[in-house]
Amino acid sequence: MEREEKKIRDFIYKELSKFNFRRYTKGFKYLSEAIYICIKDENSIENLSKNVFPKILEKYNEKSIYNVKWCIDQVIKTMYNNTNIRIISEYFNLDEDLKPSLKFIVYCIVCKYYSM
Repeated sequence: MEREEKKIRDFIYKELSKFNFRRYTKGFKYLSEAIYICIKDENSIENLSKNVFPKILEKYNEKSIYNVKWCIDQVIKTMYNNTNIRIISEYFNLDEDLKPSLKFIVYCIVCKYYSM
């Protein structure tokens, strides 16, 4: 793994570690990969289904982009249920009754990477 890729992947892991994710799941792996793809190409965040999910599908030999999205949605739902709501709302600067979307999670972590 080249140094830049390792730096990006370490950053993503550190950011995601602030929340209670199940790290051994496909969803966590796919979410990490989605963030990585968006850091490497900021324009890809505009349409995750068109620009990001097909790359994950190909890399991990998944059956469909719907499986990729479903796995990520499930790991986010579990994280939301298992992480203190105050941690989530402070990190994403949201009201405590709002749940961050997949795209918003990716967007925030990409922005944090570029503001380092």
